[in-house]
Amino acid sequence: MKILSIITIAAIASASSFTIHVLTVEWLPIWIGEQMQGVSITPSWHVRYVAGITSIEYGLAAIAIYGLGRQKLIVFGVFKASLILAVILAAINGSFLRQPFMDLVVGNPFHVALVQNAFKWLVWILMAFVVVYGVEFVVRNNRQKTKRN
Repeated sequence: MKILSIITIAAIASASSFTIHVLTVEWLPIWIGEQMQGVSITPSWHVRYVAGITSIEYGLAAIAIYGLGRQKLIVFGVFKASLILAVILAAINGSFLRQPFMDLVVGNPFHVALVQNAFKWLVWILMAFVVVYGVEFVVRNNRQKTKRN
């Protein structure tokens, strides 16, 4: 019964956000196009600097997620905990299964979908490994300092 309840909650949560997604896909690009008529945007390195600085949001969120689940994840060891966190991060962004599947459904060849999504997975894998190994390094160092004092 508990599993059915969890699946039901997940389905309702997913359906509610999917409904918003579908509604915005229908009208949002048209509205944005109308608003942007006559507006010229030129790419610059300044945008990349802002993007790089604000990307800390991902790292902080990943650390928060790991911190909340650390006691459950670390029992698998640091390497496996990193892999599990990578899957969680990718899944939260719909990059683990949903996007690869959608890429195939819309007609992308398998090898194209694989390459497209491999780079997305790489982002989450790298972030997860840095977070888990980094947090565990800090935790280990803090324990050693505490023992010395």
